[in-house]
Amino acid sequence: MHDSGNSLLDPCGRVRLLRHCGYALVATLLCGCLSKPYGSDLPVLQLPAQYQNAAPGEATAAVSGASPAVESQDPATSSPIAAPPTADETPVDWWRDFGNRELQALVDRGLANNPDVRIALNRIVQAKARADQANGARYPALAAPLTIAEQAPGGTTVGTAPAGSVSSAGGRNTSQRTFQASIRADWRLDIWGEQSALADSANFQLWRAVYERENVQRNLAGSLAASYVEFLSLNDRLRIAMETEDVLSATLASIEKRVKVGDATLSELEQQRAAIFAVRASIPTLEQQRFDALAAIAFLVATVPGNLTLSDDGLDSLAIPGVAAGVPSSLLLRRPDVRAAEAQLLAADADVAVARARILPPMDLSAQIGYSSVALSQLFVPRALFWSVVDSLTVSIFDGGRKRNEQVFSQAVQEEMVESYARTVYRAMKEAETALAAVRLSERRLAAQREASQAARRAWEISTRVYAVGGIDYLSLLETQRSYHRYLDDYQKGRMELFRGYISLFQALGGGLKATRQAPAGDNAAVGSPRALPAAADGIPVDDGAGVSSETFWQVELGGLHHRSTIGATWRDLHSRYADLMAGRAIRPRLQGRIDDDRDGQQSWYRLYVAKFASPPEAERFCLALKSDQQRCRVISSESDETLLAPTATSPAERAGPSSVAKGTP
Repeated sequence: MHDSGNSLLDPCGRVRLLRHCGYALVATLLCGCLSKPYGSDLPVLQLPAQYQNAAPGEATAAVSGASPAVESQDPATSSPIAAPPTADETPVDWWRDFGNRELQALVDRGLANNPDVRIALNRIVQAKARADQANGARYPALAAPLTIAEQAPGGTTVGTAPAGSVSSAGGRNTSQRTFQASIRADWRLDIWGEQSALADSANFQLWRAVYERENVQRNLAGSLAASYVEFLSLNDRLRIAMETEDVLSATLASIEKRVKVGDATLSELEQQRAAIFAVRASIPTLEQQRFDALAAIAFLVATVPGNLTLSDDGLDSLAIPGVAAGVPSSLLLRRPDVRAAEAQLLAADADVAVARARILPPMDLSAQIGYSSVALSQLFVPRALFWSVVDSLTVSIFDGGRKRNEQVFSQAVQEEMVESYARTVYRAMKEAETALAAVRLSERRLAAQREASQAARRAWEISTRVYAVGGIDYLSLLETQRSYHRYLDDYQKGRMELFRGYISLFQALGGGLKATRQAPAGDNAAVGSPRALPAAADGIPVDDGAGVSSETFWQVELGGLHHRSTIGATWRDLHSRYADLMAGRAIRPRLQGRIDDDRDGQQSWYRLYVAKFASPPEAERFCLALKSDQQRCRVISSESDETLLAPTATSPAERAGPSSVAKGTP
């Protein structure tokens, strides 16, 4: 420790101060030399160049026709087949390849309003705050202490007295009052890399939160598409059941006529009635299943079933998506769950470095400069100037093994994360292989089911004609009826499973993301930073806030935070559901935060405003429409608004930039 009352004016004092600054500089330079590169313990997993199960592409004829109608022998028109992408990519907005606008609108609505997506985004905000805290701990802490101390004759501080008070006894001073004003800097020199490793760990946890949000978004799109396919399939099955009931009822009328003339028995009549009621009993079951699918969709888009109305279309409204014939297994590494596991592993690797550094003696540096005087009026005179520099190196002699066991613990966690990463990759490989096999085998199974249903239909039609002339008994006719409708229902289930197989395949391949760069993890990093999902179409009107101060208008603030990738989905959802109310409106994103080292600029989040409304009642009507659909909003004035898209545009060319935020372009 070095202390001086007025030594700054002395050349020797200045030399000592410069010497301490030199020590601090050397210690700072040592920090980078002692840092350990992360990612050196990442497991190298040898993935096959291609999947064992070939991607589908040649057997789409199994679903190219609509389900055979009960009355018609001719199949409906063929379903369109989307062109397959190249082998090194999967579609970003893969649900658009199904060619169904209602499905696209549902996915937009889910991305805009689903609570899980917003929860995941708020976890990014939390992780960003922790990362900023950890990075801030690497710098010196500055304080400005102001002290009024009173000391007893023995040098013991007896308390803090008000300014100007005098402590005396019998005319003799019994204490001394000191006034002090100074600036103090405290800094733990990161000579062993502890602070750097803590900051790196927090940054990796931040990227883990980013990838987990991507994974929530990926699973949301898949769940919505799967539930919607089930809903469409149940529409088809309900129509088939109702048509079957009508046909069986017509047959019952024919049998009743034959009973009257003695060509049929009462037993045949009752068996036909039993067949009708069996089909009729299946209709409520199918309706319940369809409502369950509707409720699942409503939950995913953050509304109640009563506020969600879907069309009565069937699976014929979906196109067969195209999938490349040779999809490389390396696409699995773009999956957000794989990258989240990798980021967690890198964070655990940094935690090991933290525990290792804490075993070594820390070096603390404190510096203080200010004024100290026994008289307040003499506080800021030159002779009252003082400075002090304290160097502290603390060696731990005995701590009961706490630091050593902390290192053992962090090492065990790191090894656990290695195994977790490998498990995640293997699970991704399993899901991809399973989905590829499911699509390939479903196509073969569906082709056979279609042939079976067509053959059963022909057998039923022949049996009906033969029975009419008395060529076969009623039991044979009834069996052909049951076989045909059973095969037809199985065929519809097979069509649903095939479409859901494609959905699982796109999910397994990491569809919906396009990774083109690495996260900031050093030269050894293997975590790819995701490019945001392009969520907006061209032509979305965006108000960049230029000229806001020159006019006053009203706007509706949408509830929650919105990721950059969901701004376009939010706009399309609003315009789709409230076309009249959205006429002439613009969306106003206001930047709330971003990840600083995201070079693509895609990892940012916003508050969204719908503008411009001429009066509060007009804005309130729009907000009430949102609230009726369980969406949070509030009406605010532009005068209470703050800076919108950052950085603020200052020229027409710059003001064109914010529109890319709404369009989701890089």
